[in-house]
Amino acid sequence: MDPIFIIGTERTGTNLLRLILNSHSHISIPHPPHIMKNFAGLEPFYGDLSVDKNFRALIRDVVITVKLHAYPWGINLDQEKIFLKAKARDLISVCFAVYDEYLESSGKSRWGCKSTFMIYHVALIRKYYPNAKFIYMVRDGRDVAASAKKTIFNHYCVYFTAKLWALEQEIGIYWLNKLSGQEIILLRYEDLLRDPEATVRSLCKFLNEPYQDNMLDFFKSKEAQKSASLSYAWKNTASPILKDNSAKFTKELSKKEIDLFEAIAFRELDRFFYTLTKPFCIAESVNARGVKFRFSYLAQEIFLMLRVQLQHIFTDKNTLIRFKKFLFLQYLNFIRPLKWN
Repeated sequence: MDPIFIIGTERTGTNLLRLILNSHSHISIPHPPHIMKNFAGLEPFYGDLSVDKNFRALIRDVVITVKLHAYPWGINLDQEKIFLKAKARDLISVCFAVYDEYLESSGKSRWGCKSTFMIYHVALIRKYYPNAKFIYMVRDGRDVAASAKKTIFNHYCVYFTAKLWALEQEIGIYWLNKLSGQEIILLRYEDLLRDPEATVRSLCKFLNEPYQDNMLDFFKSKEAQKSASLSYAWKNTASPILKDNSAKFTKELSKKEIDLFEAIAFRELDRFFYTLTKPFCIAESVNARGVKFRFSYLAQEIFLMLRVQLQHIFTDKNTLIRFKKFLFLQYLNFIRPLKWN
């Protein structure tokens, strides 16, 4: 069956959705090693991928990063199978073949990908899977900013989070307008919190899959328990849906930070029916004058990054493997361009 892609922005509840869908007897969605995000910029430096040696080198490095993923998959990927199964000689085909391998190990019939960064590759995905299903997940960007300040998977400073959130919503809106309702569905995180069963039933209908009662018992699964044990950022995955986990920005962001976010992303907030704390016309006026970059934003980004990274070193079980993957990717980003030259 055609695969499922959960796209959008980090910290929008996509890990929760992954666990819900993964609880379905037909659907297998592993925690994403972000293959396209990590290798899209490197792909040209592997040379002509029609040459077996070059293509095998790319596959080897992708497999190593999956083995070093902060959320271990617990399977041994067969590089030769990936080489033979790849639909074409390109990175995204390697990505698809890796997920095919995971699906085979799961014993299910359909795989999904939760790498939200695939929002940048929708057109390429559709080239190989014209009937792929896209779940575009949206959360109030101000809550995304509040969450991002405490986790290691995104920007930290509200200025940078707002810029990224607005950009990725622009892309999501483009695809919402371009694709049919049979191809893409909008899922607001807040709707999932408010009425989980109705939301998941609607989602199953979109995916052409039967609704299963155990999907909302996702938190009891081994996958959810494993997730919660690995990182502070995923601790809520072993709990039932937290219905009050919205509008937290009102307590966790300062008034200045809220104003900054709204000045940058007011159009996108309004598009998804998130009420502004200031009238639309005021945010538009501020935006018209320009929200200029300030070095204080960069200083805050660095300070928060250091503080959060330090906290996660002492709280997360996967710190060492996460560091190994980081070093390996830094090595590739240094060595591959040199080999190309």
